[in-house]
Amino acid sequence: MKLYGKNALKKRLDDMAVKGRIPHAVLFSGNPGSGRKTLAKYVAELFLCENNACGVCPVCRNIERDAHPDVIFVKEQCGGKYAMEQFREALSDTVVRPNNGNVKLYIFEDCDTMRAEHQNALLKLIEEPADYLRFVFTCESTGVIPETIMSRVVEFEVPDTPADDCEQALKDFGVDASKARELSEMLAGNIGKCRDVLDGGDEAKLIESARKAAAALGRRDGFGLTAALSEQSGRAEFSQTMEYLSKIIRDALAVKFGGKAESFGKKESRAIADAFSETDILRMLDAAFEVAKNDSLNLNLALTAAYFVSKALPEL
Repeated sequence: MKLYGKNALKKRLDDMAVKGRIPHAVLFSGNPGSGRKTLAKYVAELFLCENNACGVCPVCRNIERDAHPDVIFVKEQCGGKYAMEQFREALSDTVVRPNNGNVKLYIFEDCDTMRAEHQNALLKLIEEPADYLRFVFTCESTGVIPETIMSRVVEFEVPDTPADDCEQALKDFGVDASKARELSEMLAGNIGKCRDVLDGGDEAKLIESARKAAAALGRRDGFGLTAALSEQSGRAEFSQTMEYLSKIIRDALAVKFGGKAESFGKKESRAIADAFSETDILRMLDAAFEVAKNDSLNLNLALTAAYFVSKALPEL
């Protein structure tokens, strides 16, 4: 299994595996799309493969295909969201010994989305596990995970992937070289987000909303701008859309000063550059940064969108 941009972390895990010192419960924390699930599967290979994650044996191939009977993704078993009834059912299965080999591994993705009752149900299990049980947790932030859980796991911080490594990963996945370069630069090396865009997932929809908003800016269309920013259903989606919009506005400023547009909204950034002065574009950027800075205040999204429109297009 190739771990792009994770050489130092891979070496650390490999060295622990060789010495038989991988903890029975590990936690990978990092940004969504940074490779947390891939690392969880790699640890599964280190635990179950007789040749320390060789990547070619039936065990490794089954783990990479999410098809190994002794590697259980608990969140998926709960239907994509931690539901208590399914969660208890998954944990009750821990009394059953492994189907193959000596290890049975449970992976708890996004464990920072668990409720207190889920966390409490885990405490004794990970504190006094059966000799065949291993656990991997992943999360974005450990801030909401209680100390009673953190004291029972060993945390590994997952670094973001450099853009060059992300580009190589995309090319290895069969993406055209120019497209791989564009995506890796646009999404700051986040392989997960790049693949989501290629698959037409949620990230692609957020980018499309940002492009619609930028196009409306270029037309001085306040209603269109408000509509585009109102397509998001939650604060995280709104913030990400604003981040993408900021990149297009930054490109517009670069074009205004004789540079090139580098992001996914090249057409929209050129339209903004043609329609506004440098001062106007800087005002738009300031408004976008102000909205981003106040994201933690939990303001009403409709009012936040309206505020941005009033700042970006004050003449309307």
